[in-house]
Amino acid sequence: MRQLLFLLLSTLFFSCQPSSRQDHTSIMSFQLDTVQASDVNPVCEVKYIPLELTDNSLIGSIDKILYRNKHFYIFDKSANMGILIFNENGKFIKVLNRTGEGPGEYIAPIDFDVDAEGNIYIADNARQKIIKYDANDFRQYEEIDLKCYFMEFAIIDKEYIVLSEIYDQGKIRDKLAIYSKKDKKIQSLLKPALTEMDELRIPRHSSHYLYRSGDKVYFYQRFTPEIYNVNDKNIDLTANLFSDKYFKEEELKALEGNSRAFMLDMKHIKDINAFYETANGYFCSSSTFPLPQFFWISKTEGNIHSLNLTEENKLLGNLTISGVANNYLVCSSNYSEETVNTALKIDGLSENTKQMFGNWSEDSNPILILFQLSYQ
Repeated sequence: MRQLLFLLLSTLFFSCQPSSRQDHTSIMSFQLDTVQASDVNPVCEVKYIPLELTDNSLIGSIDKILYRNKHFYIFDKSANMGILIFNENGKFIKVLNRTGEGPGEYIAPIDFDVDAEGNIYIADNARQKIIKYDANDFRQYEEIDLKCYFMEFAIIDKEYIVLSEIYDQGKIRDKLAIYSKKDKKIQSLLKPALTEMDELRIPRHSSHYLYRSGDKVYFYQRFTPEIYNVNDKNIDLTANLFSDKYFKEEELKALEGNSRAFMLDMKHIKDINAFYETANGYFCSSSTFPLPQFFWISKTEGNIHSLNLTEENKLLGNLTISGVANNYLVCSSNYSEETVNTALKIDGLSENTKQMFGNWSEDSNPILILFQLSYQ
């Protein structure tokens, strides 16, 4: 009887814990070092979307782009300290800017997310809070008190919020954790893989490590091959992107505080700085010096391709992929005379697109570039 009771209690206990266990046959595994470069022109379709400039929509910097609910949400930490919202054609809709120290206001916004209903969430690290703003009325808000410092977050559903890189006393305590709005508790999902070095003293080569593709959220465990999918209150290992070029822990330990040596290193992968899913596959970018590497994992073929995007003039020299909109990958471009000259030399531009580039100026907002890949 005691043994039966123990088994029942054990089953109940473990069923209530966050889990990362899964069927290992579902994990994608690739060796990046042996992927052959392709001669195929990687980009098959491009859209250029100018972001409308009004008295309320001047963009100082694009720090993050999300596409949700047929809208583009632009995080601007400089000019607006908030979120600018545009429709699919780039027409300005409205801006969320609630800086201050009062109720419903934020002091130091570090990240944002948007749920399936269009509600906007902004993380204020200074106050250790996430503030939820109603999609239809930003005056309606809810403050979520987390009582911890973290780098990024993502809304998983109406109950769970995933937090990345929770740090305490100057060191990363959890790489991933889940917060329950119902229980008001934080549970660890993933501990740091490297424990003998101080990751906060190594420069980041990616603006974020949580990557949203529609309703799906992926996370890259830095300096490892591991890409995770966050699902409900669990994580699943989605992909192992193996390489001999990842730093060893002792190498990173020697680079702590030496930003210049880390930045100029030409032998190692410094980061996986993009991992996005479309209906046809997964796009991945690795940060290497002097140029990044790009990969495409096909869902239909089940294999991986190397992409030569560095010479693709349709992207106007922009190699930082910032998100995904339906089946399009998204990047952005700021104005320069050189960029306009490059754009006007692209074959097959419509007259409207040529006119758009001709009217682009240093006083304009950035342009979003949406592109699809030739691979299926």
